[in-house]
Amino acid sequence: MFNISQVGKILKATNRLNMPTEFNATLPLTITVKKQLNPIRYILQLGKKEVETKSYTPLEVGAKYKAEILQTESKIEIKNLTKLPNIFNKFPETIKYTIDDLLKDNPLESNEKYKSFLLNHLANASNKDEFLFFSQMLLAFNQEIKHLFIKDEKKAIIQIKQRKRKLQFYAYFENLGAIGGEIYLTDEIYLILMVEFQNSFSFLKKYTNELNFNITIKNEKIKPLFEIQENNSLINLKV
Repeated sequence: MFNISQVGKILKATNRLNMPTEFNATLPLTITVKKQLNPIRYILQLGKKEVETKSYTPLEVGAKYKAEILQTESKIEIKNLTKLPNIFNKFPETIKYTIDDLLKDNPLESNEKYKSFLLNHLANASNKDEFLFFSQMLLAFNQEIKHLFIKDEKKAIIQIKQRKRKLQFYAYFENLGAIGGEIYLTDEIYLILMVEFQNSFSFLKKYTNELNFNITIKNEKIKPLFEIQENNSLINLKV
């Protein structure tokens, strides 16, 4: 059975990296679309600043995006603009788990323990949105996908789907964006890591030699294993 302590060191390191607030950032920046001025011009909130810019790709007013930002003397360049996934946007503010909490009391220890973990959150949901969020986590569990919710110095959500000797995962970190891959549990631990943003990829690549297992790291697009559905349907929910 997967033991979160095997990757706890990675999670702690990645989730506590400093979040950039200015341009030319080492890590991708979170962008909020504040206003649409015309079909291709928008006001964006970038870190602590508001800027007006063009986008030939339609943007959703009020939505949050992640992007790599480069500012020159004449312009601001926005690369790899990617909308934050629903599952991260819907993250309940009531979640207070840190990495250390999960290392002490791993809800993934067994299916029974994990189901109890979700049902306890459902029973104690403080509002409708939180109830719907954990209802969909139960839908994901029916598809053999489990979730870890972390609110350490920053938010993170990790999805896990396990097979006999392989662990497939997807994570969204507030500081790094999307990360995914596979962990092979044989006599040694072998990690294939996919990172969505080039600057996050370059940053993590510097630290691979500090990990005590084999790792291959790639820069490519990643999709969640499970995404929250906007219709919030609970028709196929089994508890």
